Amino acid sequence: MKLHHIALALTAASLSVWPAIAEEPSAVINISREAIKEGRSAAHEKVETDWARAFRKAKFPYHWMGMTPMTGVNEVWFINFYSSFADMEKADKQVESTALKNESELLDARDGEMRTGTRTVIATYRKDLSYHADQAVLGKTRYGMLTVYQVRLGHMEEFLQGAKTYMAGVEKSGYPLPILCYEVVAGSHDGTFHFFTPLESLAPLDSMHDYDRKLAQALGPDAMSKLEKSMGDIFSSVESTYFKVNPNMSYLPAEVEAADPDYWRPKTAPAPKPAAPKPAAAAKPGQ
Repeated sequence: MKLHHIALALTAASLSVWPAIAEEPSAVINISREAIKEGRSAAHEKVETDWARAFRKAKFPYHWMGMTPMTGVNEVWFINFYSSFADMEKADKQVESTALKNESELLDARDGEMRTGTRTVIATYRKDLSYHADQAVLGKTRYGMLTVYQVRLGHMEEFLQGAKTYMAGVEKSGYPLPILCYEVVAGSHDGTFHFFTPLESLAPLDSMHDYDRKLAQALGPDAMSKLEKSMGDIFSSVESTYFKVNPNMSYLPAEVEAADPDYWRPKTAPAPKPAAPKPAAAAKPGQ
């Protein structure tokens, strides 16, 4: 994972793509996707738990969240949160100039034995394409719903116009969940946008068809038909993923963890005590 390895790493791809604090989404995020060897997920989680523990002990001022996709390949996503690119630089320098450097190198060597590859992207927050971001509370995020759009070259204006129409329909329909948008600026194709919805529970997904119906009604048949027909021209790909947050592989601000310590900092069960040796059987008479 982390800092020197990914300059500090959603979508949700976002990912994220959600805010480092409850008030305002982070202006810049670094997303690192680690592909994990089959059968090594548990061992990888132990290394990442040690990584989070080391940075928490050092009271490192920058934070990340670890998530595992519920669909697709065997990966772990890490989203690192920054208020600016200058903050990203400060985080990297702080690791390189402190005792965390040696510890990070040792952890990275252990981590590397579990991975088959890593890919990192940097994305910036798009407030104009987000919806009720103030309702996205990091401390309550347990799952995530992410859709990644790849806009074709030369179709950015059409995308922005369509997104504006879509978001107006979302607002009019009374959609109950926040949506955070991040635009990838490095590490992937130009025109890559991540729309992420943080979830406290998967239960709202049971009502997605109802939400879609209300959205179609709010947009009106003409606007909805126009948006659907234009998707093939505007986008080269659209991909959706569900995520589950892993608190063991996350390192968040103390006030976030303190809000639900049983979740964000679960206690490790003590190792079972070895069974006491059985007393030797008494010898039978005559033996």
